[in-house]
Amino acid sequence: GRGDGGMSMVGDNKGGAEETLVELNQRRQDMLIELKSYESNSRTVSSIAPGAQTEMSGAIPRDTHVNSSLEMNPEIQSGELVLSTNNDTIIKAVIMFAEAVFEEEARFVYFPNPKSTARIPIRPPRDVASDMIIKVMVSSRTSPVFHVFELDFKLPRFCMFIPVQEDVAEPISSVSFNFPERASRVAAWIDGAFMTNTSEGLTMHSEALSVAFVSLRDAKPLLIKITGEGGAAKMTIRTDNLEVAGDFVQEMCAGLGITELESTADFPYDMEEFRGVLMKVDEHNAVRQKLTADMADSSNAVKMFVIKAEDARILQDMSLMRRMYGQLFDLNRELIMEHTKRATNQAELLAALKEVNQMIQKTARLRMGQAKTRIIASCRQAIKANNIHALFKIMSFGKE
Repeated sequence: GRGDGGMSMVGDNKGGAEETLVELNQRRQDMLIELKSYESNSRTVSSIAPGAQTEMSGAIPRDTHVNSSLEMNPEIQSGELVLSTNNDTIIKAVIMFAEAVFEEEARFVYFPNPKSTARIPIRPPRDVASDMIIKVMVSSRTSPVFHVFELDFKLPRFCMFIPVQEDVAEPISSVSFNFPERASRVAAWIDGAFMTNTSEGLTMHSEALSVAFVSLRDAKPLLIKITGEGGAAKMTIRTDNLEVAGDFVQEMCAGLGITELESTADFPYDMEEFRGVLMKVDEHNAVRQKLTADMADSSNAVKMFVIKAEDARILQDMSLMRRMYGQLFDLNRELIMEHTKRATNQAELLAALKEVNQMIQKTARLRMGQAKTRIIASCRQAIKANNIHALFKIMSFGKE
C-alpha cells in the first residue's frame, strides 16, 4: 500500500514539473520573439536618416501616458469610458477585460480614424462593481508599431445612476430604517458608489441629507433622504425597483461596516405582483392534484382492460379481445396526453415557486445580519402554513 502511494506522489510531482517546464519554455519562446522584434526595429532605425527615425521606429515621447475617466451620457442612455493621451500620439485600439460588464468577458474596440481621445460606450446590464483591465494601443500618427499601455479602472456599482437637481416624481415604493451613521459619512460613501460630489457642503455634524438620482436604463428615479436630530437618524430610500433598493442597502452596509439592520418596506406594486404569483402556485397545485387523481383512475382502467383482453384471448373470443386492446390503445394515448399536461403544469409550478423564493430573497436583502436570516426562515414557515397574511406582514415589517 505504501509503495503504491509513494509512486503516485512521485508521478504527481513529475507531472507538475513537466507542466512548469512547458510553461517556462513557452515564456522563453515569447521573449525570444519579442527580442528579435526589438533587434529588427533597432536595425531599421540605424539604417535611416536621423530625422525620420521617430516615425519609422514607432518611438513615442518618453513621458507619454494615458488618462482614463468615466462620463455618463443621458442622450445615449449609457456611460462612456474616456481615454486620452497627454500629447499628439493616437489611440488605435483598446482591449477591455471585466466581469459582468459586457456580454462576453472581454471587448476589443478598433478606431478606423484614431485620435488622441477615444470614447467607448459602457452599459453594465446590472448594478455591479467591477475592476476593469484596459489595454490601450498607442502609436505616433503614421507608425505601424503599437505601444501597449495597461490601465486598471474601477467601475462604481451604481454608475448607471446620474444625479439630478430638478424635482422628480417621487416613487410610491420605499424602504426606511433607523440609521446609526452620520449624514456626512453616508454622503462620502455615495460619492464613491455613484460618482458624485454629494459630500461637498456637508460638515461632520450635518444631520440631514437629500439626493436624487435617475437610472439611465429605465429613467426611474431613486431618492435617498436622511433626517433626524441628536444622533437618532432615519434613512428613507424611495424607488419602485425592489432589487435596486436591496442592492443599495447591502452595498451601503458593506461599505460602512454595518452588520445589523432592521427595516420597514412598502412596495405595493411588487406585493401585488407577488400576490398573483401565489395565486398561480395555488392553481398549479390544484391542477397537479387533479391530474394525479385522474392518472391513478386511468392506471386502474389499464389493468382492467389488460385482464379482460387476456381472458378473451384464453377463451378465444377474438372480437372481445380486439375491442379490449382497442380501448387500451385509446386509453394509453390519453395517458400520454395527460402526462404532457402534467409535465407542463409541473414546469410552470416550479417557475412560480422560483419566483416566490426570489421575492423572499429580495425582501430579505432590505435587512442585514440576523434580521435578514430571520425573515427568510419566517417567510418559509408562513408559506408552509399557507398563512398569506402573515407572509406579507413579515415581508413588510420583518416580523408578524
